Amino acid sequence: AFFRSSLDFGCVGLVAFVASGGMASLTKLKSLVVVSAAVAATTAGRTLSRCRTAASSSGASAFVSAGAGAGTASIAQRHLRAAGPTDGRHSGTTLAASQAEASLAAAICAPLLAGAALGAVGRALAARRRPPLQQRVARVATKAEGDVEAEAEVPTGPPSDISAIDFRVGQIVSCQQHPDSDKLLIEMIDVGEGEPRQICSGISAYYAPEAIVGKRVIIVANLKERKIGGTPSNGMVLCATKGDAEERQLALVEPPAGAALGERVIIELKGQVHGEPEVPNKVEKKKLYLKVCGDFKTNAEGVVCYKTSPFNTTAGPCTAKSILDGIVS
Repeated sequence: AFFRSSLDFGCVGLVAFVASGGMASLTKLKSLVVVSAAVAATTAGRTLSRCRTAASSSGASAFVSAGAGAGTASIAQRHLRAAGPTDGRHSGTTLAASQAEASLAAAICAPLLAGAALGAVGRALAARRRPPLQQRVARVATKAEGDVEAEAEVPTGPPSDISAIDFRVGQIVSCQQHPDSDKLLIEMIDVGEGEPRQICSGISAYYAPEAIVGKRVIIVANLKERKIGGTPSNGMVLCATKGDAEERQLALVEPPAGAALGERVIIELKGQVHGEPEVPNKVEKKKLYLKVCGDFKTNAEGVVCYKTSPFNTTAGPCTAKSILDGIVS
């Protein structure tokens, strides 16, 4: 019974070792052979104990040991003595037969032990390459639940037209009336560049200068600098409007509270990537801003959108909550 189990164990171990590509890691064989041999020796010891009990109860005079190496014959002799007295006429023959059988056992067990050791190497290597069972189960569960984050695809495609424009989060640090125009305000806006930008906006009819100091806004940061009313203006403040003439309403487009100054606003479009902004000269020469600005608007919740895609920051979308379904410019 011991030989059959050892043969099965050794053969399966050898196959597992070859199948798992264990030949690439034979440098670790020595330590694993020692461990496998110790396990095999423990199994052999238990089997010998069972055989010894059976031999004592039946009066058998011979015992075949399951060991290997130089001590195999002595093991057989020790268990023969433990089996009880035998007939003197047959003792010599029995001892010789036992020694022969023990030698045969050694010849059989040696390759079996080697096979078991190789099998242990194969299983160890296979276990290293496979992720833990809990991780494999977690992956299956994640897919089954439709985890969007795990299955998220990296956007691919050409850069979108809107990504050529550089929208940035800013904060008005000071504001004054334009000296030569009743319609213009001159704002100094911090967009995280070290020094504030000076921008002129035609919003004097809707806001007093002191009313907007400290407000957070969205600016177009890559327009070519130009003079408005004789005053340099380096960018444009986005506003949402609704209605005509005397009924016209206006509100500054505002980023969410958690957006950092200078953060770029991202507008994601299906099948396109949000690329890098173009330089101011190219924006003006190719009329890139004019190409997209006709599709700026607010939706029914006051979220600022390009077509149907929101103006997003890491803290959420930009809004003009008092202007629903309005125009942004």
